Amino acid sequence: MKQVFFLLAALILLAACSNPAEDPTSSVTDVSSTNQTMEKTTMRTIFTGEITNSIISDADSAILQLTLQSIQKIADPEDIVPAFETNGVILNVPIEKLSSKPETLTTGNTVNCTLKGLPVMTMSIPPQIPGNSIEKVELLTN
Repeated sequence: MKQVFFLLAALILLAACSNPAEDPTSSVTDVSSTNQTMEKTTMRTIFTGEITNSIISDADSAILQLTLQSIQKIADPEDIVPAFETNGVILNVPIEKLSSKPETLTTGNTVNCTLKGLPVMTMSIPPQIPGNSIEKVELLTN
């Protein structure tokens, strides 16, 4: 009798722990609708800053390293711009994300920077932002 009881208990336990079968088409639809919702609510941080240093990266000639000071926020849903206001920020911008030629971005120029989502940045002083977090950098003044 004990064996029957343990066998029945084991079967109930296995049935309770198993995952129900999912319809593969329903998960594709859920992912698609989730992606559309995320695109509509994508956050962008936008700020301006004055260039204090502009150099092509030694490690990768397709990266322009811009050091910005005098940061002014335009849109900042995650309140990250205050981290740039004291010591500035270093942007490691891929050349293709620039609105103008790298040689026009010189010391004293003002640029507008758009970051996508919640950007990745270092905890260094000043903080650095990698190219995959940068949407675009536009020259505002010469």
